[in-house]
Amino acid sequence: MGNFDLRCEGQSVLIAPAGQRLLSLLALSRRTLTRAYVAEKMWPDASDTRATRCLRSALWRLPKLDRPLVIATVSTLQLSQDIQTDLAVTEDILHRTIAWSQSSGNIPPDTPPVDVALADQALSSDLLPEAWDDWVIVERERLHQMRLHALESLARVHRSAGRCGEALDAALRAVAGEPLRESAHRQVIETYLAEGNIGEALRHFNALRHLLRAELGLEPSPPLRRRLESAVHAMRTRP
Repeated sequence: MGNFDLRCEGQSVLIAPAGQRLLSLLALSRRTLTRAYVAEKMWPDASDTRATRCLRSALWRLPKLDRPLVIATVSTLQLSQDIQTDLAVTEDILHRTIAWSQSSGNIPPDTPPVDVALADQALSSDLLPEAWDDWVIVERERLHQMRLHALESLARVHRSAGRCGEALDAALRAVAGEPLRESAHRQVIETYLAEGNIGEALRHFNALRHLLRAELGLEPSPPLRRRLESAVHAMRTRP
């Protein structure tokens, strides 16, 4: 997650760009791949002969550590099981954060089932944002959508525990990740309402309405509009 970084015993290890792409492809594939498949994916515009030669060069130039980075046979390649990826950790956190929010009613503030600090950190960046290989883009979009769902879930988790500042931060990060996503904006609005800041909620709703009109020619959904109307009515009729 974030830009590529290879570490061994806490120290960054220099690795050529082709090696970075090779390890990334093997990590994202999560399985053993044939050499022919890897060569075609990494050098799609090259001839088979040239792609095979480039793959051999990339393998030869991998850092020589006390354990192999890639398990290579005559015809296959696999990421060494000694390599741990933050991708696997992040996916686990994404799944647990979403599941926790969806299955919980009132969440005890002192006993969170997931480490929300770790979740906050894991949700701070997208997958290899500077890489533009097709096989990265597809996986990045999948994780990006999971990240948005998890940020919205995290906002609900924080808000249920009374941590409105953290809830607002998570919700606004979801909005920044996809500005036209109404469900993310709803989490911002719900947090403002939970704080009693109805003016901020109305301001954000109006900003969303202008954005949707300008970009899509649409209005916010009726349920969101009714939510604001109900909050305003409750405020006006409060004794």
